[in-house]
Amino acid sequence: MTVSTDTPEDIRNGRSGHGLQARMLSDRELTVTDAFGLRNQGFDSAPPGDGMEALPVPTSLLVDRNGKVLWMDKAENYQRRSGPEVVLAALQTHLD
Repeated sequence: MTVSTDTPEDIRNGRSGHGLQARMLSDRELTVTDAFGLRNQGFDSAPPGDGMEALPVPTSLLVDRNGKVLWMDKAENYQRRSGPEVVLAALQTHLD
């Protein structure tokens, strides 16, 4: 599952263009983002004209069925996220 600040319409329109299969949720009000403490506190973190005051820190989470966070990987730079090998290693560590 992914959480995005995109509108539901933008998510629907973008799914087919990117070939995404994951369930995608819109978090325009940053409710989920704030629940995990992942709001980017830097100035001008939202794109101009987007209407958002801030964006989330790009983060990958591994959460068990009870809602316990087993692993978290926060990106220090929103343009550079951890590669799939980092996520795969976390899955192997926590699910094997």
